[in-house]
Amino acid sequence: MQELNITEMKKSMILLAALFCCTMSGYAQDGNIQQIQAGARTVSRTPEGDRSHYGLWAKDMMKNWDKVKAKPRFSSPADSLQKYREFTTYYSQAYYAYRTHNADSTILYGDSALMTGFDTPELLFYMADSYEQLGDYDHALIAYQQAKAKGHPAGGKALSEFKKRQKARRKAAKK
Repeated sequence: MQELNITEMKKSMILLAALFCCTMSGYAQDGNIQQIQAGARTVSRTPEGDRSHYGLWAKDMMKNWDKVKAKPRFSSPADSLQKYREFTTYYSQAYYAYRTHNADSTILYGDSALMTGFDTPELLFYMADSYEQLGDYDHALIAYQQAKAKGHPAGGKALSEFKKRQKARRKAAKK
């Protein structure tokens, strides 16, 4: 009779432990989601917040591209999804700014999109063209090279045309 009670007690303890683990993992998951949401509220990802990073971040990003690619990009799948949503928002704003010939906004939104960890050859091409319009030829060259390396269809031709324009600018500056 006591053996029966002991086995029933073991079963009930195992069930109780399983119930406790399931409940606590649910709370842990809710806590992680709340931490992600709280972190998203404290980090300013608006273009106004990113303006201070324009000259500094863009130069660091272009010069240390291998370091940026070597870092683990996302801490969790939820972080990856959040960053991808931010990327699509900033990418669409950069595209709209590029289509309206607003080079400053294209660079601003393009930098914000690149800060999420995602990129596309088209975005790099838009930024290269905008850098050229603004007269930042060093960054334009790097962005054209990256667009070509990422596989933009017109990347090679645009890069060679840019180099021809650079030669003409240098020649005109010497005169």
